[in-house]
Amino acid sequence: MNPNSPSVAFLRVFLPAVLLILVGIWFWAEQGLSPWAFSVLLIGLAALGARQIVRGRRDERRAEQEFRAIFDHAMVGMARSDTAQRCLEVNPALCRILGRSNDELVGKAWPELTHPDDLAMSQANFERLMAGQSDGYSMEQRFLRADGSVVETHVSVRAIRSASGRNKSFAVVVQDISNWILAEREWEQSAKTLQRFIDHFPGTAYVKDADSRILIANRGFVRQLGLAPAAMIGRRSQDFFPGEFGEKILADDARIMASGQTEVIEESFGGRHYQSTKFVIPRGDGTADLGGITLDVTERRMAEQQLYQRDRRSAVFLELPIKAEALPEKDFMQYGLECAEELTGSAVAFIHLVNDDGNSIELVAWSRSTLEKYCTAAFDKHYPLAEAGIWADAVRQKMPVVVNDYAAAPGKHGLPEGHSVLLRFLSIPVMDGGAVRMVAGVGNKASDYTDYDVETLQLIANETWRIVRRQRIENALRLAMQVVNASPVVCFRWAASEGWPVVFVSENVKQWGYTPDDLKAGKPPFSELVHPDDLSRIADEVSRKTAAGLDGYEQEYRLLTAENQVIWVVDRTIVRRDAEGRALFYDGVLTNITERKTQQLAVSETLAQQKLLNKRLEEAHNQLLQSEKMASIGQLAAGVAHELNNPIGFVHSNLGTLDGYLHDLMAIIEAYDKLAGEMGTSFPALEKVLRLKDDCDFAFLKEDIFSLLSESKDGLGRVRKIVQDLKSFSRVGEQEWQEANLHQGIDSTLNIVWNELKYKCKVIKEYGDIPPVFCLISQLNQVFMNLLVNAGHAIENQGTITIRTYRRGDDAVCVEVSDSGVGIAPENLNRIFEPFYTTKPVGQGTGLGLSLAYSIIERHHGHLEVESSLGKGTTFRVILPVHQGKTAERESVETSL
Repeated sequence: MNPNSPSVAFLRVFLPAVLLILVGIWFWAEQGLSPWAFSVLLIGLAALGARQIVRGRRDERRAEQEFRAIFDHAMVGMARSDTAQRCLEVNPALCRILGRSNDELVGKAWPELTHPDDLAMSQANFERLMAGQSDGYSMEQRFLRADGSVVETHVSVRAIRSASGRNKSFAVVVQDISNWILAEREWEQSAKTLQRFIDHFPGTAYVKDADSRILIANRGFVRQLGLAPAAMIGRRSQDFFPGEFGEKILADDARIMASGQTEVIEESFGGRHYQSTKFVIPRGDGTADLGGITLDVTERRMAEQQLYQRDRRSAVFLELPIKAEALPEKDFMQYGLECAEELTGSAVAFIHLVNDDGNSIELVAWSRSTLEKYCTAAFDKHYPLAEAGIWADAVRQKMPVVVNDYAAAPGKHGLPEGHSVLLRFLSIPVMDGGAVRMVAGVGNKASDYTDYDVETLQLIANETWRIVRRQRIENALRLAMQVVNASPVVCFRWAASEGWPVVFVSENVKQWGYTPDDLKAGKPPFSELVHPDDLSRIADEVSRKTAAGLDGYEQEYRLLTAENQVIWVVDRTIVRRDAEGRALFYDGVLTNITERKTQQLAVSETLAQQKLLNKRLEEAHNQLLQSEKMASIGQLAAGVAHELNNPIGFVHSNLGTLDGYLHDLMAIIEAYDKLAGEMGTSFPALEKVLRLKDDCDFAFLKEDIFSLLSESKDGLGRVRKIVQDLKSFSRVGEQEWQEANLHQGIDSTLNIVWNELKYKCKVIKEYGDIPPVFCLISQLNQVFMNLLVNAGHAIENQGTITIRTYRRGDDAVCVEVSDSGVGIAPENLNRIFEPFYTTKPVGQGTGLGLSLAYSIIERHHGHLEVESSLGKGTTFRVILPVHQGKTAERESVETSL
């Protein structure tokens, strides 16, 4: 029984009162109390019992309130379960933890809420609790929320037993430890991440405690000491570096821990150079650890030495062009030799040229040290390559030759008397255009020659040759320019970069009012030298021909002189490219062809005028043919209309008279019917008349005859409209400018061609609000007829033609004729307005319709546009000005005269 239940609380209060009443009865029976005394005793006992009941209930309510305050407001989940593991009552915290409501949890068994992976252990602990083997248990257990998510918890279960030891219920406390689990996992992940992070450090990285024992180490120790990071933990530096070096490391660690300052320490061990960065890592409890990163900087030290040498070599390269300007050729080559001698640490050095035949050598220069201290042998300045020593193998093999033990070198020649003794030497070839042009060598270095020495000598020799070759070319060019400057041909070099800057131009460019210095300074730039009308053309041609890999090209274009005069030049250019084929320079000559070009242009202009005149004559001829054709059609239409007018007139008049007669006849018949009704059916003759009316269905005839008459009048009106349209269309020969209603012109034209369209085309009119247009309406009708007929021909079976008009701007109107036909192929769109061009089969089109339409629209100062898509249709758009200019007005006056 629950000690807090209402029944137990009642017994605690009521039982003492009952005992007191029993004691009072005993006193009354045994002691012989008077009724009055016994009544007083009973009243006192009753009052005492009532007081006990009131106090018991008050204590019970207080205890219940305290329990509920704790139970309902606890931060952890709390529940009471029965022996079947069903929840009897739960607090709000447990509902939040498990993501379920109170109603969902009460009556629910704990195994239903437990994660399947934790169910076996939970059941085992509960079974031990039920068996009395324990009073309770605690474990980490996962539960499933209502939404399927998993919550990590710590569960404590305690048994509530009776005095006899029987399990009555169980108290369960559930604490959400998801954040703790997550934090623990994140800490473990952070530790692993830190280890992986420092494992990728260059060199060795570590953390030591205050006693210099290693707490964390990276994989760098595997490379440096052959020890795994785990084997380093807890050990000190002396365990790996015994002796003075280990003592020094300990002393450095102690000093840095005491000062708290970061230090960078350079040290050497085992022939290697190291750089250690050590720093203090404070802890939260006031203690500190020591962190360190040690890098092997041996290669860096060597690189620094090489960098110094390279800096010195770079300085030499910068000095060579300057020396070349100040020294004669032979002295300059000797200076380059002495620089190579210094940089390679050699005692002797030489440079020799290879003649053009490739079989002989010209001895050119030796260093002063070689001539003064080592070599006094006499020699010829020229001798065959085949007789040269093994130093000339660099020429024969076209590759550097390094001999670090000359005495043991195979194939060496004997040295002439007076020649310096060779211990070791290095010789290299200088290549130009695939052939060896020069050989340079150094010798007698104190140590072996290295690849760096080969590279140094090669670079200095190449640069020396480049400068010497350039100076020789410049000298030759100087002589050539004296010849060029005396001629009318202007030589140039443009750089193949943006704007084509001038690199070189001959002095005779002054004949055009420019100076070479100004042009090389970009005054004016190339874009201002060329006539604006030719600039884009020649730029495009140069770009295309350069991209195509051409070695040269020829162009004709106009140049502007400094006095802004126009001259024609022919430009013959050679494209200079690098080894990869990229254009570097454009070298060429410009020849003035103004006189010849003027004559050519005059001939070309005359020819162009003749062609234009022929074209205009052809267009006039075509228009005349079409105008005569349309005039003939107009005369025929006018004649037909005139001839039809008379019969149409008297038929229309007769139909009006007939309509009156019919009404009179019907009035007479109605009078006879009225009389017959009054006379009755006693007359046999009257019966015969009535029978005849029935046989002839007189009632139907009476109604239908007027319908027939109305339809005949309507048909006759349509015929009169067609005749009127024929008369309107017959004015094709008129050439008078006037304001006209385009909608009326379109409608009349549509009536003319309707017979050709009506069987397969549905015509939709989308007329907008457009003003009258000042035009030659007969010619515009001809345009509309051509567009409508072409639209009908484009529709093979059934389709739609849409005629749309609208305003376009303030002083223009637009007429669109769209069809849903087969469309026009893109390759034909640019030719449809050419005379005699047609896509129709032979015999079905002349190719003049659209050409004449285009000419008519041009005469009206308008535009004829076309848009088409294969399989979807075509739209022709006629754009016309509402008002014409002075030309049209003058033409109208001339026509009227």
